[in-house]
Amino acid sequence: MSRSMSQVLKIETQLLLGRLLTRSGDQAWDFIVPFALLHVFPGKLQIAALYYLIIKIGTFLLTPWVGKWIDSNQRGKVVKIGVWVQFFAILGGILCFYLLDGSVHNKFIYVEDGLVKPLFALLSFFGIMASLGSLITDISVGNDLAPSLIPAEKLTKFNSWLRRIDLATEVGAPIVAGILFALESPHIHLLGLLIVAIWNLTSFVPEYFLLLNVIRKSGLHIKETNATKSWKELFHFNYKEAVSNPIFWLIFSYALLWLSVLSPHGVLLAGYLKDKMELPEGEIGLFRGLGAVFGLISTVSFPYLVKKTGLIESAKLHLAFQGFTLTVGITAFAVRVQGGVYIFLTCVLLSRIGLYGFSNGEFELRQRLIPEKKRGELNSLSYLTTTMATLVLFSAGSLLPSTEDFKYLVFASLAAVVLANVVFFKWAKGKEL
Repeated sequence: MSRSMSQVLKIETQLLLGRLLTRSGDQAWDFIVPFALLHVFPGKLQIAALYYLIIKIGTFLLTPWVGKWIDSNQRGKVVKIGVWVQFFAILGGILCFYLLDGSVHNKFIYVEDGLVKPLFALLSFFGIMASLGSLITDISVGNDLAPSLIPAEKLTKFNSWLRRIDLATEVGAPIVAGILFALESPHIHLLGLLIVAIWNLTSFVPEYFLLLNVIRKSGLHIKETNATKSWKELFHFNYKEAVSNPIFWLIFSYALLWLSVLSPHGVLLAGYLKDKMELPEGEIGLFRGLGAVFGLISTVSFPYLVKKTGLIESAKLHLAFQGFTLTVGITAFAVRVQGGVYIFLTCVLLSRIGLYGFSNGEFELRQRLIPEKKRGELNSLSYLTTTMATLVLFSAGSLLPSTEDFKYLVFASLAAVVLANVVFFKWAKGKEL
């Protein structure tokens, strides 16, 4: 598919701009939702935890269906549905918050007490729909449009910019959202929540037109789709067929990395550092912020190594680096040397370079190796396995008798990273890219 450099850059710019707009809005909304729930239900953290558990389970159950649906429909329709599902889910979410707050606090809107549970269930439903809409657009843009429109030799650079946008919005959007959420007005109830919701809703409009413009004007051929399936067929997921696919072991190696509590953004590690290690909140906050900074380093190191050694070798080097740094850090953690906690935290930060670098490699390998008519199904399988890993991790965390036992999750995390190295190196043997 020939096109001039200016056309390619224009397509890249539109895809990246759409990503920036919606990711910033999504990150802001996701950040303030637990605060909004605690405003509605003060002192009941378990309600916020239940809300996110319902969303995780709902998304997990529906992800295989989403993948098959993407493969059965043309790109324009997929983009339209993905964006509109998110739009109406956020709109429904803000309405539910106002009704719930009016019910609990008898402010502005009167709602009968008996409707609190149904409203919470409806809010959770909108949360699941927002998550699925985000999944649809993520797969559509990153795993279908990008590999279809951008030459293979430019994918690494494009993906690095995608990662920079994701990390920048992950750090910046919550800061802005936190400031906005604190705004109050005697005339507009939950003003901060409303502003962030409008921010998120507004971001969908330019994304919608940008993506449709890319599809219509890029000269992209009609997508080869699977035969239209019935609803029953869409909900049937053949796990044996998925596991037998050669790409599964690539996906599985990445999913293993999600079985780790060793993340600066992880709530379990943050709780351990505060409760057991007694680190001040300022140091924990700095550790969290530095996690994104070290992740950004991979957006330079990964493309550099791709040029020098190739795609698969760059992924290998980054994954091995993650395993090495975590081994050093957890050794210091286990033997409790002087200053061991800071050696441990430094190694966790360094490991983010390897993790995000390998993530870039795994993402690009899926872009290149998955056939067009299987992009929805197999990329949704990637989301499915990482979501399953997250559920397993938090289930294990909830079963810990005490904070002291967190160390077992640390050792299990290292084992998962080592196993990921073994699986990926075996899968990559003999392959050249």
